[in-house]
Amino acid sequence: MIIFLYGADDYRRHKAKKEIIANSEKKHSGRRPSVFDMENKDEAVRFEEFIRNQSIFETSKSAILENAFALPAKELSRLLKPLIKDGAINILLSEKKKPVKELDFLLKDPVIVRESETLTGPAWISFIKAEARACGVTLDDGVVRLLGSVYAGDSWSLVTELQKIASLKSSITQKDLSSFNFEIAPDYWALVNGMKSHDMRSRILALEKMFSANENAAKMFNMLASQWREKIPQMAEYDFMVKSGKLNYEEVLVDLVLG
Repeated sequence: MIIFLYGADDYRRHKAKKEIIANSEKKHSGRRPSVFDMENKDEAVRFEEFIRNQSIFETSKSAILENAFALPAKELSRLLKPLIKDGAINILLSEKKKPVKELDFLLKDPVIVRESETLTGPAWISFIKAEARACGVTLDDGVVRLLGSVYAGDSWSLVTELQKIASLKSSITQKDLSSFNFEIAPDYWALVNGMKSHDMRSRILALEKMFSANENAAKMFNMLASQWREKIPQMAEYDFMVKSGKLNYEEVLVDLVLG
């Protein structure tokens, strides 16, 4: 049996991987799966030996393939295809990208496939609320929107921030974010307020700070779009231009600051 996890959301993919490994250990009396990192020399040979050597004392065994796509597609296909319907050997792969055409059998039955795509919109908001509950913290809607904008597409950093917040209070309002010394609050609020300023010098200074701090331009744009209500039509137009390839987010922010 093969389980294939893939997708750009590292946190959710890693979480799924941990759950599968934990279930495997529970099922097999604490026995951990063997791990093969295909970026290491001769690891494919070790893996092939693992497949062939079946102990009479084992009814099944499990393995994790790290960096599986480092192997040539033809070689990986040769190793994995015979295992698709093998109930005695369980293989777990976790990769950021979809497989190439020669390995597209990994996306088809009977392979167990779980995708961890980057969440957006209502699914992203629902994820934030669920992770907040898991951390034992209650967030009001304003905080959820703010965190959603700041950490758009970055679930790992989001969960890290939720854990920090939960260590301080069990219930957080948007007022708390601006008054407590949370890591996200001082930088982002100052930048957002600066870029919304009526004074061009303040806007330029905020933009310079953002660029010098290597802040993510897409996240800053999304945060501004969620907070700058009077510019929603303009922001929507900018967003369309970025997604159609006419501008990038850095150029959009510069245009906003100088406009």
